[in-house]
Amino acid sequence: MSALIRDHDWSTTSLGPIERWTERFKLMVEQVLANPLISGLTCGPERILVYNEAAARLFGDRHPGALGRPLSEAFPDTWPVVAPLYERVFLGESVHVPAQPFDLGGGEVFDAYLTPMRDEAGAVIAAHMIGFEIGGRLRTEAALRVSEERLARALEAGEVGVWEINLATLDAWRSPQHDRIFGYEALLPRWSYDMFLDHITPEDRDSVDAGFQDAIAADGPWNFECRIRRADGKLRWIGAQGRIDAGAGSHLRRMKGTVRDITERKSSEAALRESEERFRGLVEGFGQFSWEAHPDGSIVVDSPGWRAFTGQRLDEWQGFGWLDAIHVDDRAAIEQKWRAAVAARSAVNAEYRLWHASSASWRWSNVRVVPITRPDSTIRKWAGVNIDVNDRRMLQARLEVLVNELQHRARNLLGVVAAIADRTVKRGGSVEAFEERLQALSRAQGLLSQNGSDTVEVGALVRAELAAHVDELSDQIEVGGPPVLLTARQVQNFALALHELTTNAVKYGALRNDTGRLAVTWDVTRDRRGRPRLSLGWIETGIPVDPGQATRRGYGTELIQQALPYALQASVGYVLGENGVRCQIDMPITCPV
Repeated sequence: MSALIRDHDWSTTSLGPIERWTERFKLMVEQVLANPLISGLTCGPERILVYNEAAARLFGDRHPGALGRPLSEAFPDTWPVVAPLYERVFLGESVHVPAQPFDLGGGEVFDAYLTPMRDEAGAVIAAHMIGFEIGGRLRTEAALRVSEERLARALEAGEVGVWEINLATLDAWRSPQHDRIFGYEALLPRWSYDMFLDHITPEDRDSVDAGFQDAIAADGPWNFECRIRRADGKLRWIGAQGRIDAGAGSHLRRMKGTVRDITERKSSEAALRESEERFRGLVEGFGQFSWEAHPDGSIVVDSPGWRAFTGQRLDEWQGFGWLDAIHVDDRAAIEQKWRAAVAARSAVNAEYRLWHASSASWRWSNVRVVPITRPDSTIRKWAGVNIDVNDRRMLQARLEVLVNELQHRARNLLGVVAAIADRTVKRGGSVEAFEERLQALSRAQGLLSQNGSDTVEVGALVRAELAAHVDELSDQIEVGGPPVLLTARQVQNFALALHELTTNAVKYGALRNDTGRLAVTWDVTRDRRGRPRLSLGWIETGIPVDPGQATRRGYGTELIQQALPYALQASVGYVLGENGVRCQIDMPITCPV
C-alpha cells in the first residue's frame, strides 16, 4: 500500500505532490499505514481519501480507485450519511459512529471513531478514521438473541425455570418460570440462596445444602430432588441441576442451572412402587417371588425373594449369576431359552430345578417372564415371577408311578382271575366258589386302594378276610403279630390263601360251630443271610376231624401248597390232623414294618 501511495499522482489533488507534504502530515500517513485495523485519513475541504491495507481489502473493487479521490465520489451511496459527521470532526470534535452500515456488498456494519488531525498551527487538516467491522458480531448477537428467545419459550412451555447464583454474594438471577414454580405469580425483586433453602422442607434441607457445598468445593455438578413448601402453602417436589461456570473466573464464580416441578412424576413413581409392592407381596404371600431384569437380560435389581429362596448373595445373583442356582442338568437349556427370548423379545414359560437353601434340596420352579415396553415399543425391563411347583411335579411323578403300577396290577389281577376261573371250572367247582374267590381278591385290592400305597399290613389282611365270614370276632379266634407289610404282588396270592383257609375253617373246621378255636399268629424271622421273613401260623383246634372222611383236597389246598411256593418263594407246611388244620407259611418280605 505504501508503494501505491508513493506512486500516486497527488499533484492533481488539493494535497499536492508528496514532496510538498509536511513532515507532520507524512507522519500521519505512516501511522495510518502501520495500523493493523481499518484506518484512513479524509483530508482537506475536498475530503481526499488516504487509507491503509486493511481498508483496501474492505473497499473491495472500489480500491485502488478510491485512493486520492474525494470521499463523496468514492462512496456516493454513504456520503449523505457521513458528511455531517465529518463536518463535526473538521470543526474539532471527535465522533463515535456506532453500528454504521457501509454497504460494500457483504452487509458490512462498522463501529468507527473519527478524530481531528491538526497541523503545526493547530488547524484541522484531516479526519483520522479507525473502524471495526462488527457485522459478524451483530449477526452472531442477533442469532444468539433469537436462540435465547426460542430457548426461553421452550423452557416456559416445558415449565422449566432457569437460575444463576453468584457464589460470592449468593444472590441469584432467575427466569419468571423459576419463581412460578415456587408459588409466586410475578418475579420477585430479589432472590437468594437462603430464600431458596427456606422453601425446602426440613426433612430435605440438610441434604440439599450439603450437596450444594460439595459441588462448590469440587467444582462439580449439583443435582438433586427435594420437597418444597410453595409461597401458597402447597407441598411440591422439584428437581434441579446446576453446574459451576468455569469460564467466569475465580472472582466471578457463578453456578447456573434449571429447576422444574416433578410432583406428577413423583406421584406416578410412588403409585407404581405401591402397585409393585402390592404385587410382590401378593406373589410372595403365595410362596412365590418376583424379580426384574435389564433389557439385555442381565440382573441389576435386587430380589430379596430370590436370594432368600436360593441363599445367593446379591453379587452372586446379579448379572447372569442366577444361573448358578439352577440344577446343572437344567442350566444350559434354561440359559439358551432365556437368551433366545431376549433376542426375540418374547415371553418365557419354563420349569427347572432351583436350589432351596433352607431345605438344602432342589425344588421344581415354574418361571414366567414378560417384557415391559415403553410407548415406542422398546423394552424398558423384564418382569419375572417364580412359582414353586415342586409338590405338583412330585404328584405328577407319583401319578405316573401309580398309573404304571395300576396297569401292572391290572394285568396281574386279570391273570390271577383267569387262573382261578380256569382251575375252578376244570375241578368242577361252583359259581358261588368262583365268586367267593373273586370277592377275596376284591377285599385285598380294596385294602391296597384304601392305604393309598402298594403295601398292605398282614393283620389288616387277616382281619378283613375273617370279618367277611364271621359276624364278629369272638373268643374263638385269636389274631396277633407285629406290623408286617406285604407288597401288592404278594397280597393277591396271600389273600387267596387266607380265603381258602378261612372258607375251609367255616365249612369243615374250627369256625363251623362254637366249640372250635382258631389262632392266626405271625412274627418276623431272619434267614441265614439276615434277610427278613414272615412266619405265619394257622392253627385250628377243638373240632374232631376224620382225615379219611374229609381230606379237603381241592383247588384251595393246591393253591396253599403249590402256588405260594411258586409265586412267593414261600415254604408251606399244611397238615390236616384229627384236631383240625395246622398251616405254617414262611415267606420272604422286603418291608417288615
